[in-house]
Amino acid sequence: MISPGSTAPAQPLVVRPLWSLVGPALGALLAVGLLTAPIGPLASAIKRDLALSTAAMTVTVVASCMVAMASLVAPGYLLGRRWPTATGVPALVLLIVGSAVSAFAPGAALLVAGRVLVGLGAGTVVGVAIALSGQLGRWRSRARLVLGLALGAALLLGPVLSGMLTMALGWRPAFLVDVPVAIFGLVAVVANGIAMSVASGSRPSPPAAPAPATQFPGQPGPAAQGADNAFAKHRPSDHPHLPF
Repeated sequence: MISPGSTAPAQPLVVRPLWSLVGPALGALLAVGLLTAPIGPLASAIKRDLALSTAAMTVTVVASCMVAMASLVAPGYLLGRRWPTATGVPALVLLIVGSAVSAFAPGAALLVAGRVLVGLGAGTVVGVAIALSGQLGRWRSRARLVLGLALGAALLLGPVLSGMLTMALGWRPAFLVDVPVAIFGLVAVVANGIAMSVASGSRPSPPAAPAPATQFPGQPGPAAQGADNAFAKHRPSDHPHLPF
């Protein structure tokens, strides 16, 4: 129980190894690229095959980005600080499912549903990566800088790569190509989680502090016992050669 005049002890800062960022960072780069993929040739091909208007396609892209922004902080960043693996795995599963639904969508309704799933997974996994980048100890500043630059590059490369895949394979295979990359990121996140669990379990536990001795009523304290011991060393009976 904490007394009124004392303050609660601060919780220790979590410091994770640098390699713990690999899986979530890969998933975050893929997620950001998927958010901007339906721009340019991919959007034109979708509008042509599904007979969508420009307004409908714009709503699809904006809805995905809005959901991603909403899930970036919660559950992404807030839950990712404490449970990065348990938060990142469902996020990457949503990316995989959303990409598959978008690839096989026969109309606008399922296309919007798939893009919303992609936005939810993308915002969550990006939040996890940002949260982990702030728990890397002395690597924190450099990791955040590199992660920010990489995410910016992924935003710009998303439309370019999706346009190239659309012209080469079509817009449906362009969505499916992202699935193996998301699966690889999922495996990396799970492997990171297992490695972090093993590393935290192998750390030696701090030694337990000795329990304080219980003082019963009427029993002299340590100071009084020390004085009695000092007096006992100089009692007259212990020195019979003294004249008193």
